[in-house]
This record gives sequence, C-alpha cells and structure tokens, in this order.
Amino acid sequence: MRHVSTKLLHVFVLLMEYRDLNAVAACTQGRVPTVAYSLARLREITGDALFVKRNGTLEPTPHALRLEQTARQILAKWNLLVRPHDTCASHDTSGRRRISIGFSSSIGDPVITEILTALCEQFPHDSFITRPVIAGATLAANLDNGELDCAFVVDGANVPEGVIPHSILATPRRLVSAARVSGNDDSESDWILLQEDCEASSPLHTFLARQANTPGHRETVVPSWHTQITLLHSAGGICPVLDFNVPLVTRDRKTRLLPPPSNFPSWAALHFWMPEHTPDSAALRDIMDVGTAVLRDPLKAIDGRRHARPGPRRLALA
Repeated sequence: MRHVSTKLLHVFVLLMEYRDLNAVAACTQGRVPTVAYSLARLREITGDALFVKRNGTLEPTPHALRLEQTARQILAKWNLLVRPHDTCASHDTSGRRRISIGFSSSIGDPVITEILTALCEQFPHDSFITRPVIAGATLAANLDNGELDCAFVVDGANVPEGVIPHSILATPRRLVSAARVSGNDDSESDWILLQEDCEASSPLHTFLARQANTPGHRETVVPSWHTQITLLHSAGGICPVLDFNVPLVTRDRKTRLLPPPSNFPSWAALHFWMPEHTPDSAALRDIMDVGTAVLRDPLKAIDGRRHARPGPRRLALA
C-alpha cells in the first residue's frame, strides 16, 4: 500500500461500498473512465484484479476484502490529520444558534422533515432555518456571504471556489410513472420536473434536451417535491425520483417503475456543502453527521419514528 495515494484509496473504498463504476463516478463528481483508470492503477499496484464483474456487479476478490479495513483505517487517520482544529464547541448549549441550511428539493419533503426532526431533537437549544437550493454559483455566494451556513445538495458536479464539499452517498435515480386519470396511454411522455432538473449543471439537463425531440414530449416544472409527487398522483405522468424516495411515492398509489432509457443518468450523488471559512465548522459537521445518518436509510428512520409514537391512551371502563 506504500505507493497508493489517498485519492486511490478513496476510490477503492467507494468501489467496495457501491460495486459500480457509475455510482463511484457520481460520488466523486468525476467520469466513469477516470474511475476505471483509478481501478486499473490499483490493480497494477496490488497485483490483484480486486474486482470481478458478475451479473453486472463488481464482486470483490478475497484480496480486496482483506485490504478494505486497512484502506478505511488509513483514510480515517489521514482525515484526522488534515481536519482543521475547531475554535468553537459543537455542543455549546450556553447560547442559542441560528443555523441556515439549504436542501436540494429532490431530497424530498419527508426526508428533509426527518433530518430536521433529528436535528431539533439533538440540538434542542438551536434554531434551524431552511430553504430550497440548487447546487451552483448562487448557492456558493450564499454560503460565502453568510445567508446560508451549509447545504445538502444533489448532483453538484462543479464545485465553486470557496466551498468544501463532503460526499455523503450515491443513490440510483429511478423513473416513476402514474397513469392519467383520463386513461390516455401517453403519460410516459409527460415529464414532471423540479427546477433543479432543468439547470444546465444537472445531469438530467442533457438527457431531457434529447428527449425534447420525442413526439408528444411535454415538461411541467414545479416549485417543490410535494407538488411534483401530488401532480404525479393526480394527473399522471413520469418523474425522476431518488431511490430512497420510491417507497414513499409508490407505497399507497397505483404507480410503477420504468426501466431507464438509454443515456439516462441512473445515479445521483448527495453532497454536503459548507463554506471554506466558517466560525463553527464543528457544528456544521454535526449537522452533516445527523443528515447523513438519515439519508443512508431514510425509510428506516421515518418508519422507526412512526412506530415509536405512543398510541392514543385508552380509558379504563368500569
């Protein structure tokens, strides 16, 4: 492992987690050929194939399984060395903080609500102000001027100067369809989109530009995730949805998953953005940790809270 850079180790750990080149490319905000080149370098250095493709998935070799724990330990030690020392305590309850957090709308209202609930429980003395954001220069300016303290973003491929991005996870992007109430069989050409889907920086932008030439193609751009899903259920159409939101969209409705068309960006990456210079980076990392814990299994967090709620008290009958 002597000649392996931390960048190559990071790629290796992500490959162990996702077993997919496209997912790792989304996570690292890079390209698939770049990830493939990193894998080739790792194979050259270790003298082992590390991964074998079976049924469309990269299966780790025994040597890769042995290396994983060591790779994670090296990265953890490196992150501790390069992490700046904090001047503020993250659990200071002597004063009340107001923390402004941005969220990409595609994360979904139920998941955002769960993150905020967890934050309010963990930091009961703090206030949280949220707003929808789109990864880009405007968000970077808001982080720089203090209008926002941090943001959970989807598909921030181009990270502006002055922003420190933290990779949270990669998740499949699914297509969910609902039939029109009228019974017309053209709902799969009616796209219901969020504003962030139409931005030039979005991976969906290029795909949608090609789809625009399809006969019957129509796009409706809505202001929020709730509006998007409500319109899908009431009027029919097709929506790109992050994988962890699929059960929330389909569990009680007549919807179906569609196979992704060619060139569809089938992976999305979630990142946490914070400004390069901040008076309380420890508090922002605490927020990132709480949000990450929810985002890695949102359905479990939401259902767990729902089942934990006490039921109505029963009155004793004489």
